Amino acid sequence: MKEGIEKLYSYRKNFLVIGLTGRTGSGCSTVANFLSKSGIDIGFSDYKITDPRTNEDRKQNIIKHFSQQNWQQFYCIRAKDIITAYILENSYEDFLSFLNVNLFSEQNSSSYIQRLASIEQEFKILHNLRTKVQNKETELSAEITEEKIKEKFDFHFKLLPSFTDKLKQAIEEASNSEFTSIFQSIGNNIRSSGNAFKEDPFTIQYADAIVSKMNKLIKLIKKSAEFDNKKCLIVLDALRNPFEVYFLRERYNSFYLLSINTDDEHRRERLGKLGVSTSSLDKLDQKEYPKNLIGKDLYLSQDIQRCIEISDIHINNPQNQLKTLHYQILLYYSLIMKPGLVPPTASERVMQLAYSAKSNSGCISRQVGAAITDKNFSIKAIGWNNTPQFQVPCLLRNSENLFNMKDLESFSKYEQNNSEFRNLAIHALNDEKVSDYQKCGNNISYCFKDIQNSLEGEKNQVHTRSLHAEENAFLQLSKYGNSGIENGNLFTTASPCELCSKKAYQLGIRKIYYIDPYPGIATSHILNGGTNNPELILFKGAIGSAYFKLYNPLLPYKDEIKQATGLFYKKKESVEVSSLKAEIRHLQNELDNQKKVNDPPTR
Repeated sequence: MKEGIEKLYSYRKNFLVIGLTGRTGSGCSTVANFLSKSGIDIGFSDYKITDPRTNEDRKQNIIKHFSQQNWQQFYCIRAKDIITAYILENSYEDFLSFLNVNLFSEQNSSSYIQRLASIEQEFKILHNLRTKVQNKETELSAEITEEKIKEKFDFHFKLLPSFTDKLKQAIEEASNSEFTSIFQSIGNNIRSSGNAFKEDPFTIQYADAIVSKMNKLIKLIKKSAEFDNKKCLIVLDALRNPFEVYFLRERYNSFYLLSINTDDEHRRERLGKLGVSTSSLDKLDQKEYPKNLIGKDLYLSQDIQRCIEISDIHINNPQNQLKTLHYQILLYYSLIMKPGLVPPTASERVMQLAYSAKSNSGCISRQVGAAITDKNFSIKAIGWNNTPQFQVPCLLRNSENLFNMKDLESFSKYEQNNSEFRNLAIHALNDEKVSDYQKCGNNISYCFKDIQNSLEGEKNQVHTRSLHAEENAFLQLSKYGNSGIENGNLFTTASPCELCSKKAYQLGIRKIYYIDPYPGIATSHILNGGTNNPELILFKGAIGSAYFKLYNPLLPYKDEIKQATGLFYKKKESVEVSSLKAEIRHLQNELDNQKKVNDPPTR
């Protein structure tokens, strides 16, 4: 039965796609490089089995042993190499023209061009080779030859990455470390028009251009691995657009998104040491963490906050602690390969409850969940962002009912009677596109805060109808009675705002576990003020559907051991009893033989 167990696990061991997301400087490339190493290069001898003193020690020993015996090297697909491939569809002159317009000042243009001269010849060679490879590209099928696969594989995974690194170095030397910003702009152009240097006109068919190319490369790797009789484990460095995540999630059950997070102060310090100026970093952050994306920007722009929010596994990359980072990778690699190998941590268990709770939210902007525990991680309250009890959440309200004065219990007297508010709402919602969307079966609600702030010309959070998730959890303690949560823990699927931070401080919360690693001024202004401050802990672990996929074993472990090894517990008999049983069997055989002689068979 061992073959059956091996077959059961073979599906995940033969094919796996891990996507990485996180802000520039958080460590995505570091993780991708680690996954791309062979077992020998990782140096498992450094991960020694220790004498366990705690359950955490025992878990670590199990993970170290399993990962060492089952490690498989990953193929790496880098988003920047795909962007380089799109750049190479254009001539070198077009490339320089784009840089002149978007990066270099006119008076210094000639000096910058001279600094880029080192890559000119290789650019032109790869431009011609890219055209040749592209002309040969067809849908991968069983009939495609091994020779064509190898030719395409070598271009995309040997020549292209090497040239991208040279291109990066040349641009950084010529532009004072603006490579990331330039490639982000080119990436947006590709999603907009399918062309590296052309932003407009926006066409929705190109919104998935980069991730579609990733998907083709995944298929290319699968074909190459089949020819070489290898397993196909792939890491994508990096995904920073939510729609690209959904694209892959819909296609591959064996896809996991890992968010790589680090303290923002440490992240900026790392990038500063690499020569990135403060002004360049500020511009970079605005691109990667934009506010209020609307229209085509929803499909084109990077939205790392949303990518982190929808991640399956959160990895914490602490300052100068590579071993800690590497262990987390080995842990979740092992759990993907063998679900249920070890149980979840206490923080994972509680954050999973908070994550599940957010589904109850009726907010049409963002769903957030929160959980409060005592110091021993025993649950005391659960909350989610929603309207007060007996009020109708925004998700269940219909704007037409407000206009037609129906279902009035859903709307406040202010919404029903204030003419300015009603006129602004009706003007915005009485649109042909809104009508068409509703005809498709969609419920058209609206955000009261957005309309009221527009009416007042302000940005006021007071106008929100919902209680925050943390606030709601705090109120449950007061509403239903509790012995208190001083020295307890707060878990939130986002990060606490200034108002909720003050409440947590007042209630004596000692530890705040959060997911969004960029909580604004709540940390520096509220939580780090005064004395006896709560400890902010960036969450690491698996949540959502991945929590169940990683921690629910495919078979009960006892049954698996029995089937794989034939292990069966049977009490051993003493030598005297065993000898006596053998003698009885011998005598019984003699009696049976004698009986056959004395009683011959009748005809």
